[in-house]
Amino acid sequence: MTRFVHMTVLGLTALLAGCGGVADTLGFGRNPPDEFAVVDRPPLALPPDFDLRPPMPGAPRPQEVSTTRRAEATLFGGATQDADATRSDAEKALLESAGAAHASSDIRATVDREAAQKIVSSRRFVDDLLWWRDNRPPAATVDASAESERLKAARDKGEPLNKGPTPVIERQKTGWLGL
Repeated sequence: MTRFVHMTVLGLTALLAGCGGVADTLGFGRNPPDEFAVVDRPPLALPPDFDLRPPMPGAPRPQEVSTTRRAEATLFGGATQDADATRSDAEKALLESAGAAHASSDIRATVDREAAQKIVSSRRFVDDLLWWRDNRPPAATVDASAESERLKAARDKGEPLNKGPTPVIERQKTGWLGL
């Protein structure tokens, strides 16, 4: 009887393993999203431009700029002679209190000239920036045997141990790089 049960269970297992949808039904299969089922959303709607004002009757159109004004705007970054007319009262008051009316017209040339005078070439500055050389002296290496003798002699004489110079090993410069 147990042999029959074992054979039946084995047969049902083999039968179910052959079915492809059993794993999906039991929740063992993967269910990736379908890349073709992705829905494009419409672009965001931009609100109307609230800065636009209705045109004034008889006023010149802002798109019609003379070639002289267009050249001034190109050369001087938009600073035309009628820039003062477009400023608000608050902007005018701020510029007046800052002394903008008394500003030098050749300030750019003055700044460039002063900046060129302050450039000083220094090899040490470049080396410090590039970490080319370390200007700190190398650390001293204590001569162990000489220090031991010095400490024994100081102890035998009854002198303090920190009295006198500590013997160090002097570095010898070898090679053409001086290392």
